[in-house]
Amino acid sequence: MSAQRQTGQGPRQNWLRREWRLLVGLTLSALCLYLALRGISLAALQEALATARWDRVAAAVGLVLAGTFLKAWRWRALFYPQTIGYAHAWAIFVIGQMLNAVLPARAGEIGRIYLLGEVETVSRARVLSTVIVEKMVDLVMLALSYLLVALWLPKTPLGLPEWLRQAGAGLVPLVVLAIAGLLLFAYAGRPLWRFFQRLLNPLSLPWQSRAERAMGQALTGFESLRHWQVGLQVWSASLLVWLLSALTNLWLFRAFGLDLPASVALFLLVVLMIGVSVPPLPGNLGVFPYLCQITLSLLGTSREAALIYGLALQVTIYLPLIIVGALCLIGGGWSLRRR
Repeated sequence: MSAQRQTGQGPRQNWLRREWRLLVGLTLSALCLYLALRGISLAALQEALATARWDRVAAAVGLVLAGTFLKAWRWRALFYPQTIGYAHAWAIFVIGQMLNAVLPARAGEIGRIYLLGEVETVSRARVLSTVIVEKMVDLVMLALSYLLVALWLPKTPLGLPEWLRQAGAGLVPLVVLAIAGLLLFAYAGRPLWRFFQRLLNPLSLPWQSRAERAMGQALTGFESLRHWQVGLQVWSASLLVWLLSALTNLWLFRAFGLDLPASVALFLLVVLMIGVSVPPLPGNLGVFPYLCQITLSLLGTSREAALIYGLALQVTIYLPLIIVGALCLIGGGWSLRRR
């Protein structure tokens, strides 16, 4: 009987250990949905929804899709001097975005690493390094955007909220590490690797050879930034991507009759990027609209209008990526089941 009880508890305990983040995410999302809907007037919600200009919503969708072309262009540049087909890079990038939207734990980045190797002669270590460089660059762009917001907010009646100031304080060391990592691996990665190679001596020669090849390929992704053409392409594309993201927020302000300036669009972008950096659930269900609601409510927007805006922004950002990514996945004949 005791053995049966242990046998029954084993799978349950394993599932809890494996899926604890999903359970935490469900709890957080449910809490955010409750807080967002608490005290909401249905009549006010209907009124806010009735003011929508759907042609402007469609234009915002176009901005989201334009951002994917820029991000794929930036990603492709990081493979220098190897040339990656742009069509493959864009399709796989969008598939990755789709997977990030529907699966937990940023599964789309893993999908990109595997799928690109199927259509291009590139190692997984090389692809992984380009994804890491992307995230480091985006972290720097987030810090720059936060700095602009931190300079603007004290000039408004709202001031700089304490929670945002603390988030910025936590962001600083991460950005310092990102910049240091980019510079270190781009300019001193190989000497540093030669210094640590002695740690591989206990391994067999085949394993040492594999590790050396993988590290050599991984460092190439960072070293591409040493070429000014690549650096210019990566940083200019990143700047345009963030401008498009802020413009998407601003365009949706106009679509829902919210008379808010461009600075608020950037402020909201910073809040969302910080708030959903560790997504609790696929698509940031619950958290995304709640962050929009509390941010816009601070600036005088009604909770109903802010909630409708947040839901519309979430659909505008995620739904096109899910649809286009699924079409690319099916059209490309790729299968993710084995992966």
